[in-house]
Amino acid sequence: MSMQWNTGGAWLSIFLGISILISGCAFSPSEPSRALPSLIKVGLPTPLNDPYAPWGRDNMEPYTAWIDLFNQKGFQVNGRTYTFKLVAVDDRNSPEGGSAAAKELVYGEGVKFVAGHWSWSYDAISAVTNPQKVIFVTRNGGGIYYDPLRQPYNVFGTPSREVWVGGVLAAHEKYPDKKVGILEPDTGLTASEMEAISRQYFDPSGMSYFWQVYRSGTTDFTPYIEKFAEAGCSLVLCDAGFQDVAPFVKQCRDAGYKWTLGQAGGLADIDDYIGSCGFDAMQGLIGSYFGIWDFQRTKVNPEYIAMCRQVMDTLSARHGKPYNYNDWIGWLPSHLLMLAQAMQKAGSATDTDVIMQAIRGGTFDTTAGTFRMSGEKTYGSPVVFGSPGAICHIQGNSAEYLAEHPVTYIP
Repeated sequence: MSMQWNTGGAWLSIFLGISILISGCAFSPSEPSRALPSLIKVGLPTPLNDPYAPWGRDNMEPYTAWIDLFNQKGFQVNGRTYTFKLVAVDDRNSPEGGSAAAKELVYGEGVKFVAGHWSWSYDAISAVTNPQKVIFVTRNGGGIYYDPLRQPYNVFGTPSREVWVGGVLAAHEKYPDKKVGILEPDTGLTASEMEAISRQYFDPSGMSYFWQVYRSGTTDFTPYIEKFAEAGCSLVLCDAGFQDVAPFVKQCRDAGYKWTLGQAGGLADIDDYIGSCGFDAMQGLIGSYFGIWDFQRTKVNPEYIAMCRQVMDTLSARHGKPYNYNDWIGWLPSHLLMLAQAMQKAGSATDTDVIMQAIRGGTFDTTAGTFRMSGEKTYGSPVVFGSPGAICHIQGNSAEYLAEHPVTYIP
């Protein structure tokens, strides 16, 4: 009995030893590649069902394609691999929609990061995200009024104001003999901001220009068109998107003016413009441009250029025709790269306090160029070096690179 017990004990000891050895090998920290990547959910409040929806809808397909490509490798924080998952919610381009979208993302989805935002719901989203220490990556410019005390977790990852001014200067450099007309919505730049921009950027450039401000919701632009004509303008740039630019262009053409016209922000699907105003009316329309493979004065990481070209090729194959829309490149991918690099610098993918500390004063390599973030006056706002003020124009059924004026920070 004793011998049988001892023998059984010996076999039991051997069995346990082998089990422990196997267990130790299976979970050895020397083989982290076997572990599944940790998923970071990022919320995207964006218009999906209103007049601004062309941009919201157009962005979704390239965003998801880019994230799928990025996630093939992911990024490392303290030796652990992370990937992104996008959660998009309709913000209806309104304060009410923005508040509802932010609550769904923060309380329903549990996101700690909101990115890719550009619509008119900034204040409503900030009121939800900041108390919960959720980092909110958005744009600056019209309709954005930053309060560093109430909004310490906001980051201006796309410098829309600087890109707009850079685009105006690029258009002037392309057409130096044309008097520039600038049409600004009453929800955009204030009179003092316009005056400061004029003194700092437009006056030194030697540009001859004429400002007008129109009421938001305007449908009849005839009075403004007549004033531009009286002022002798032949290059008229509207600091607004498709919803205002389409009727403005149509009314200019109907009145017989063959001016060079432009808008703020990237051109949405060219078919939307042609369908709204006709093929001939939209030829030459200028918009912002993020075809980074064409940039001549702005340096972008070749790895990011290759990734974005791959996305464009993938979508061209999927649609069975050339995919031309590229404004998406300057938004969510750039924001996600900022977040990923900030997490790496902070050594944390979850602690938004230390991640914000890494963002303030940090330099980030993105699909839109190199960003240096200010930690002095407005914390997350961008002091931008290398970010493009590039513009394109409609030629046929596509948008082609036109000119470029790299932008600088506007205080």
